[in-house]
Amino acid sequence: MRATLRAAAAAFGVAALVAAASGSGTAATNPVRFSTPVYVDQQLAGGEPEVFSDSLHGRLIYTAHEGTTHLYRDGIVSSPWGDFSFVSNYCNQVNIWTSPDGGANWYRDRYLGTTCPTSPAINTGFSDPDLTQDAGGRVYDTGIDLVNDALFSSVDGGQTWDRGNADCHDGDRPWLAGGSANQVFMATDTLEGSGSGHEVFVSNDGGSTCSATGIADNGSLPDGGSFTGFGKLYYDRLNGTLVEPAIFQHGDGSFGVGISTMPAGGSSFTPHEAVRGTSMYAHWPAIAIDAAGTVYVVWDTDDRQSGTSGGCNGAQTPIMMVSTKNLGKTWSAPVTVAHPGTRVLWPWIAAGDAGKVSVVWYQTEAQDGMPDLDCQTGHIHVMEASLSNATSKSPQKTIVDAVGRPVHVGWVCQGGTTCVATGQDRRLGDYFTNTLDANGCVLIATGDTRLTDPTTGGPLPTARPLFVRQNGGPKLVGSGSCS
Repeated sequence: MRATLRAAAAAFGVAALVAAASGSGTAATNPVRFSTPVYVDQQLAGGEPEVFSDSLHGRLIYTAHEGTTHLYRDGIVSSPWGDFSFVSNYCNQVNIWTSPDGGANWYRDRYLGTTCPTSPAINTGFSDPDLTQDAGGRVYDTGIDLVNDALFSSVDGGQTWDRGNADCHDGDRPWLAGGSANQVFMATDTLEGSGSGHEVFVSNDGGSTCSATGIADNGSLPDGGSFTGFGKLYYDRLNGTLVEPAIFQHGDGSFGVGISTMPAGGSSFTPHEAVRGTSMYAHWPAIAIDAAGTVYVVWDTDDRQSGTSGGCNGAQTPIMMVSTKNLGKTWSAPVTVAHPGTRVLWPWIAAGDAGKVSVVWYQTEAQDGMPDLDCQTGHIHVMEASLSNATSKSPQKTIVDAVGRPVHVGWVCQGGTTCVATGQDRRLGDYFTNTLDANGCVLIATGDTRLTDPTTGGPLPTARPLFVRQNGGPKLVGSGSCS
């Protein structure tokens, strides 16, 4: 029996307004806008969320971290109500919800009347979810216990999860890419044997089993440095190439971003650096592939304020993007997606038709100054940029505050699981995401910490999952409007 949740409209703010626009008059006559945000759940945790549109089965699937390593120390001490909700619903599995009506209502996945979304035989792991779909329509998710990488799948749009295994491999921070029917690739930072490093494993039976050995996507550079795949990978359906974002640490100390690729039937990855001499604030770059096969890479720089060498640096940071039409052989010049003069962080990207992309990121307010969020507070907004002609030197873009209010006020710890030991605020996790629905309109999944304990008025120990969808402005697939 599955528990039913009527989604609640957000208690703060109204529909988002256009914050900035450039290009043709299209944006002015048909502005990009987003619906009133909806809490997917007001009890379960929602950090590191993803939403996925399964057009084959007409459902949306939403997944998020269960909250174990996102617990806010001050919050869990001062919030017995929030603590009870966490404990009473805990199952050592990532949270999963589905919606049959475009996100108006969300339903908790429940396995045979238990509090668990899936069978414990195929899924143990509270952290690091990631959704993907293979060519046959099977949807996959993953979760970890800080070591094991679970892999499990659904053939009915997330209503039931019938295949999987609790330990595809021993690793950390898995990412998934659906391939041909019943095929899925898992990239993970392996923790087994003596050859620890970033590798990609494959399942050809819907996630029931995984390959015994992986294909390494890391190695040395000629200058004495190294590269590694790092971040959400994708399967290019035009040619079967597997594409991962990659980072490059050079022997002279310089840093670069790009991709690694493995062709269909290949047995090794080839690194392709796009930009050298940059920096990055987030944990990894994000990539997307449009309908023409162009790969886009986005990242947030971490420029330092002059004269500083550590601690709160107060630097101005932009969101950058670069693209390649030939899988990394040549690259466009980098373009600035956003440079508002405040802190911007954690970009994610989704792609539609050729040259059409959506980029989301968190952004602080002008009143915050230029906070280093590890040690200074900020008002965190969810920003979205819809771009056309994205491979050009001057893409047309519209930038919108998608939620219309802050989703978090305070610190945002950048140290991963070390934040648990330090007691810093890690409720948002390490990332948030966007994707496109079947109509080519933008869907956004973000954590939100603005709900409070109904008894004490204090902070809840985990973020809550928030969903917002584009309901105005041009589609990124086909023609027409999302209104």
